[in-house]
Amino acid sequence: MPTPLFPLHMVLFPGATLPLHVFELRYRLMMDQVLEGDRRFVVAAIRQGMEVGGPAEVYGTATLAQIEQVQRSEEGRMAIVVRGIKRVRVVTRLPDDPFPAAEVEPLSEQLGLDADRAMTRARAAVHRYLSAVAKLRGTEVTAPALGEDDAINVSFVLAEVLHIDLPDRQRLLEAPDAAARLSLVEQLARDEARLLDMVGPSVGRPTDSISLN
Repeated sequence: MPTPLFPLHMVLFPGATLPLHVFELRYRLMMDQVLEGDRRFVVAAIRQGMEVGGPAEVYGTATLAQIEQVQRSEEGRMAIVVRGIKRVRVVTRLPDDPFPAAEVEPLSEQLGLDADRAMTRARAAVHRYLSAVAKLRGTEVTAPALGEDDAINVSFVLAEVLHIDLPDRQRLLEAPDAAARLSLVEQLARDEARLLDMVGPSVGRPTDSISLN
């Protein structure tokens, strides 16, 4: 069954929330349909193209999202907040008629080898990264809420923490299992911490931006 598809210049991880400003007619039509159904649609990062006013080629690994909050303006625009539910694979991209859609299938989540060890190392690297960020901002370190020690969930939470560019965030989303994702989180967090120590904050797109689509 076709699933509405929302191309964005950002990556949504399972468990993370994302605010969206919906004003383009085709996406307002999409959200009307989604809200009449199960409130779910797919968020896919753009590989090439635009969020507004034209076609966009998306990556093959994306995230099924669910609308948690919605506020409508008198002009018909919407401010919504969505939460990532699970990863999916875009099997077939369908014509944008009247809005983007695709055939998708869920991706299974696996622990991978030595996931607990990878989780410990990733946590330490992210704490070092957050310490570097806090030092530059003159604030205290704010640790992410990890909840239970579930390596799969922790891998997504730690991935969301990193303020890195879209291609690296997409690599994290595409990781084949939790252990691989955590190892990549560790590598990226260490690299970013060293960069922050040397030259200051990255100019990459903040992960908490409101998408202007």
